[in-house]
Amino acid sequence: MKYNVLYIIESMNLGGTEKQLCELINGLSANGVVRPHLCTLKPSSDLLDSINCPKIDLGTRRLLSLDIPQKIKKLARFCNDYEICLVQTFFQDPSVIGAMLKLLLPVKLIITFRDLGFWRTRLENFKMRLAYKRADGFIANSLAVKKHFSINDGLALDKIKVIYNGFDMTELEGYRSGSVEDGLREIGIVANLNRPVKRVQDFIAAAALVRAKNPNVVFSVIGDGHLRMDLERFTDSLGLNQVVNFVGRLENPLEHIANFSVGVITSETEGLSNAIIEYMACSVPVVATNTGGNPELVLEGENGFLYPVGNVEVLADRILKLLDDNVNQRIGRNNRERVASNLSLSYMVKCYENHYQDMLSGCPLQPTSLGGQL
Repeated sequence: MKYNVLYIIESMNLGGTEKQLCELINGLSANGVVRPHLCTLKPSSDLLDSINCPKIDLGTRRLLSLDIPQKIKKLARFCNDYEICLVQTFFQDPSVIGAMLKLLLPVKLIITFRDLGFWRTRLENFKMRLAYKRADGFIANSLAVKKHFSINDGLALDKIKVIYNGFDMTELEGYRSGSVEDGLREIGIVANLNRPVKRVQDFIAAAALVRAKNPNVVFSVIGDGHLRMDLERFTDSLGLNQVVNFVGRLENPLEHIANFSVGVITSETEGLSNAIIEYMACSVPVVATNTGGNPELVLEGENGFLYPVGNVEVLADRILKLLDDNVNQRIGRNNRERVASNLSLSYMVKCYENHYQDMLSGCPLQPTSLGGQL
């Protein structure tokens, strides 16, 4: 039996969640068990053309605009035309749209959780809890995210399914490391420079400590945003402007990541970091904050190290440990094997297919396993 599923998201402009959804839709289309459909609330570029499925754009910039009822009816007609039986939403406003749609149509509604609620305000909490009451189930991308929403929103644990993000290993074909100057090691971070919670200033502060003990290292920051200018000024104040390179936003950062000797995540909050998975897939050892879903990916001493949020001294120490060639190569191999075995795109797509079938047949949730960690 084939299922018609509708995904609702704000836009398909380039981002971690948007890329994951693009790969999920294309993977489901290729398998043929699920027929995916896409609804965006705002005009999109970047990833939209690479998605092979029926699409509708509501052109909605504000959830409380006067034309929202007409937009919902338009979406309901789209769902009727394509015989949609299940709706899955990403982010806050799309989840409210999904809840409104469920008032008009006999569809199953899944709301997706992908962070630890850094967006929470009283208004957002009120709005989302109304939407949660209409949902038939939820999907979280880590155990930490599942626990957070269960505790903070009173959601039953057995209604929240964990499906980890997936990585397409074929993306690495043809990439070769070696652009870094001979004799130098590159330490890198991939981060959204619009979000203070990413704490990229900690990466730069640690760079100064690492350079003091090992001058044969350089540092790269992949990402862009309004915080970049302040971070560049901070870099200059530490005298690191010649060794910290602000690469900017890259459509596909993997070729650059392949040069890293160590990949770093400094966030104070994370659901499940796509950047960590990309580091691991590129055989790069990881140093990450001990928060959110990071411990579900990084096993202490096995494929990297964890450190307390904001502790720059420990961060620098862990980076220096991973610059040891023997440790670096062993951990790098472990990382690539872990992604190929437990975090592949094909496995993620299969988990979604199975879950949709369970939801539509009334079966109980089955646990998801991540290589012995869960």
